[in-house]
Order: sequence, then C-alpha cells, then structure tokens
Amino acid sequence: MTQISRSVKRMDFDDKIRGKARFADDYSSSSFYHAYIIRSTHAHARIVSIKVPDIPSDVWLARADDLAHNRVLVDVDDQLILNEEEVQYVGEAIAIVVAETKKKAQDFAAKIEIEYEPLPACFDMLESEEILHKKSFVKGNPDSAFAEAFEVFEEEFTTGYQEHAYMEPQSIVADFSDRESVSIIGSMQCPFYIHNALKLAFNLNDDAVSVEQVTVGGGFGGKEEYPSVVALQAALASYVSAKPVKLIFDRPEDIVSSTKRHPAHIKYKTALTEHGDILGMDIEVTLDGGAYLGISTTVIERSILHCLGPYLVPNLRVDGSVRKTNKVVTGAFRGFGDPQTLFGIDTHLCHLARHLGLDPLEYRIKHAAEDNAETTTGATFRDPVPLKEMISNLVEETKYKDKQKEYQTQTGRYRRGIGLGIVGRGCGFAGSAERDFLKPYVQIKKTADGTVFALAATTEIGQGTHTAFRKIIAKALELPLDRVRYEPPNTSVVPNSGPTNASRSIQSVGRLFQRAAERLKTDWIEGEEQLIEEHYRDEREILQPFDTETFLGEAFVTYSWSVTACEVLLDSLTGEVTLEKMWGLFDVGTIIDYNMVRGQMHGGMVQGYGYAALEKLEDIEGVLQQDRFSNYIIPTAADIGSISVDFIEV
Repeated sequence: MTQISRSVKRMDFDDKIRGKARFADDYSSSSFYHAYIIRSTHAHARIVSIKVPDIPSDVWLARADDLAHNRVLVDVDDQLILNEEEVQYVGEAIAIVVAETKKKAQDFAAKIEIEYEPLPACFDMLESEEILHKKSFVKGNPDSAFAEAFEVFEEEFTTGYQEHAYMEPQSIVADFSDRESVSIIGSMQCPFYIHNALKLAFNLNDDAVSVEQVTVGGGFGGKEEYPSVVALQAALASYVSAKPVKLIFDRPEDIVSSTKRHPAHIKYKTALTEHGDILGMDIEVTLDGGAYLGISTTVIERSILHCLGPYLVPNLRVDGSVRKTNKVVTGAFRGFGDPQTLFGIDTHLCHLARHLGLDPLEYRIKHAAEDNAETTTGATFRDPVPLKEMISNLVEETKYKDKQKEYQTQTGRYRRGIGLGIVGRGCGFAGSAERDFLKPYVQIKKTADGTVFALAATTEIGQGTHTAFRKIIAKALELPLDRVRYEPPNTSVVPNSGPTNASRSIQSVGRLFQRAAERLKTDWIEGEEQLIEEHYRDEREILQPFDTETFLGEAFVTYSWSVTACEVLLDSLTGEVTLEKMWGLFDVGTIIDYNMVRGQMHGGMVQGYGYAALEKLEDIEGVLQQDRFSNYIIPTAADIGSISVDFIEV
C-alpha cells in the first residue's frame, strides 16, 4: 500500500456523524412555497382536455406554454418538461401546482380534471418497432469464423429493471422569483447538466444561472441526468409563482417517475472449433429505453463496448439497439450498460464450458485477457492485466476448487454452493470524449496565507471524492491536509470539470488536480494569491485512435479488473437462499484512500447481489408494481454474510 493509500478522516465525516449536514429538504424558510406535479395515469394517450377550476390567489398552476423551450437537455433534448398533448408513460409530468404547503398543492391538483383518449401502447422492447438509437461494430472476420465452425452454440439472457434506492429522494430548491435569474440548490451529481438544461429551457445566459450541490443522500447514477428534469420543473414553478419553491419527492413518486437501470435482452451466437475453442461471436444487445432516449445513447454504446468483458474473442459482430416502450424512462445506473453484458458474457462462457463437458473456471481462464492482448475493439491492452493472477489468488483464498468438489456430492435439506465471477471494465469515457467533448478543466487557488482551494464541478455523493482530491493536492504540494479545501460545487464559482460519472473523477479530474498542484509547487510565491488552471490533454500517444463510427481502436485509457466469489446456503425444502460470504479482489490502479475504496467495493458488491437475488421491479401495462421499500426489497445487513475485500495494486 502506497503512502497516499493510508486512510484519513473524510472531510464530510463530522457533519454527517453529528447530524449537521444539510440536505436539500433541510433548507427551510417561511418564504418557500411547495410544488406538486400532476402526472399521467395512462401509458399512452392523447390529452383531450384539462379542466381547471378557479385558481385561488395563493395557488399557481404552471403549464407547458409557460416555457420558452419545453425540452429537457441531456444527451439529446427529446424529453418534454411538461406534456399536455400526448403522454408517453405512466408518471409523465403534465402540469405543476404551487402553494404554501404541499398538501394544499395536492388538494388543488385533485380538483383538476384531465380527459384522456387512450392510444395503443408498447410494453415489450422486443415488440417495439421504434428504435431510439442503434450502434454496431465488427472486429476481424466473423463470417469466416462461422463458416469454419465445427458447431455454433446459441443462447439468450434477460435482465430486468433496478431501482437506485438512494436514501434521499429527488430534492430541488429553486428560486426564479425575479424571473431574470435562477438559482438551484439540490441533490445532484452533475451541476453543469442542470446549468445547461436551464439555459436552454428558459433562454438564459451563463451569468443568469447558478446551480449548487448540497449534501447528497446517495446517487448511483439516479442523481446524474434525472435531477435536470426535477430542477427544470422546480424552476418553472418558481418562475410562475414568483416564489422560491421546494420540490421534494416522496418515495412512491420518486420510484414511479425517476429513471431506472435498463432492462436488457442479449443474444449470443458463438462459433466453436472441434476442440471447443472460440472462433468468433455474434452478439445482439437490446435495451428498453422507456418513453424517451435520454442518455441511452451512451448506455447502449458502453453496453456493447463491454460485450466481451474480460474475455478475448478474435472475430466479433455486435449489434446494439435501444427500443422505445411506453414505460418509465431508463438512464444512468452504476456501470450504465456494463453490468448487463458483463453478466451475460461471464455466464455464457460458463454455459459453453458445461455444454462442452469442460470445467467452467478453466475455460474462462483460457479465454481471459492478459498483457498485450487484443481488446474488444481491436486495440491492445497497454497497462498490465493481472487478471489470471487475481483469479488464482481468489481461488486459493476461497478454497474454491475444494468446495466445488465437495458440494457436488451433498445430500439433505441444506446444501451449499459457491460461484465465481470475473469482470473487466474500461475506465472513464470512451475514445477521445474527454478531449473533444467534455474538455474538462480545474483550478487551484492559493490565498496569501497559503491555504489552497480546489475548484471543480465534481460532486461528493458518498464516495469520498472530495477527500481524495485534497489528498492528491496535499501530497503534490507537500502540505498538511488541513491546508487544502474543497467546497461543494456551484456553477457560478467552479470551472466545468465534467460530470461525476463513468469512474472518471479520480482518473481524469484527479489527474488534472495533480498536474495543477505540481505547477503551483514549482511557481509558489509566499504571501501572494495565485490561481493555477489546468486543462485536459491526452498524456499518452494514441497508437490506435478510437473511431466513433467503426467503434474500433483504443476505446479506453485504461481498464480495471475484478474477481468476486459468493458462497450460499440453499434450503432445498423452502427454496430460500442465504448469502453466507462474499469475496472480492480488485485492480483499481493506485488506491487514493484504502477505507474509501474498500467501502465502495462493499457497496457495489451488495448492490450487485441485490440486483441478482432480491430486487424485483415489475410493470403491468406500464404501471410499476413496487413503489416503496416495503415491497421493493433491497439488501440489508441481515441479508449479507461476511465480506472480504482485497486489492492488487498496479
């Protein structure tokens, strides 16, 4: 473990442990009014009429025609802020009521009568004829591989929704009361997403928009793009009423309206030699985008980029598409598109091995990535790939082979099982997106007394990033940690260092801070204020540029690797499965703080277990059936046995 890896107390620890941290709903004032959203009760329908009773003087109704541009800017602006014409899913926002209290707003909303003309709706992505986005690529010569194949093995996988289940629901406080400038505080991951969405919707310039992140009670991607929708609706409510407005969702409203992990349908067709070696694969990935595209462009592209996960296949054809359905919009969720195909490919190789009468672990090891091998997109792994060493280490630690052999001969009611999963994942945004699209930059400001302030848009959502940034800067400047500060980002103050997503915060923004701090150390002038600005640039020579059309080349700057194992106990009488222990071994590069990274691994493993074993979110004709924590079941400490986490640092 390197010196920087030694854990420190997180900068947000004291406020959170003492209950002093202020979440959006903790900001209160007698001047604040409350917004309530009227939502569609139909999956697809034309709105024939909206009958509004006389509006009291202390109640306001915000409508679509109050907007300069009724669109939500994310990757594209296909989603409506308010839809009064043809609703596309149950829960879509139609209008907003503002009143002194949320109950008063709800009571008035109940008096508004909406007449619908139901229209045909689609609830099955495989039956959908509307493709929101598609992307394909070919590596090598898959046609030749299938022509030469001794046999072809085919199978299909499906994955369902997953709810983010963050503890704090969507929460925004907006002040647009002067109708000239708008300020937003709230629970969010990407302040500049909201900043840019407000500019477009209300035709404002940069100086008229201020977006500030406050303490966030969990994100996992659910506070990435969807808070732009909530902020736009809160800002509109404030604009119409000329009052500061709070828009705080309750849990059922949050689950019904906010984005989810994309359900997926994945087809594998694998060409095999007579001896069971893989000649090539044909993979088709279909994602359920819901009613609007949102950020599904990015999600499907990452999904197909990770279609082989940690494995090597010389010839490959991949087709990916996002299909429209009349269901809730799907969006960012921890890994955004990767978990679906990473699950698929790992399981597919196990099934291939069993079909061939071979050991599933040995078969996967045979096809696992290694140093200087060819990536999924035809480039070369440039950093060390310690995957096979990691597999060997975890197999030894868990006594995996001994247990597998022992558990095959079990009898009786209670029986144990052990499984092992292997993952390889690209880090950061694909291709040259950092350089050509995000163009991130950071600033370091030194005051005359030698205090250093780090300025960036990266948000703290529980992962410890702000503490990590301070450690990086303090180490580079050889300063005590308490001499470095990081304030919650406000778009009026900080530069746009890009969104908080895609495992890019330490890799990209942290590296910018490191370079800026190294420059400041060289140029340090005692007793004077100094400002250092550092912009992103490619620091490696790109040997095989990533082509966004062909999807070939160096898709990622670097890759991370993991091997995990789970041991379970099955009650063969009741069917109940108890998770007894999880192990995880990870390569995440240099660890900036051991406890913070260890905590992220614990959280990710538990969330993955929940997705696989417990969490069920189903819809019937577009209506989600689980809308609270009493029926959407997430893992608690009682559901998780012991967890062992370790790292191999490269």
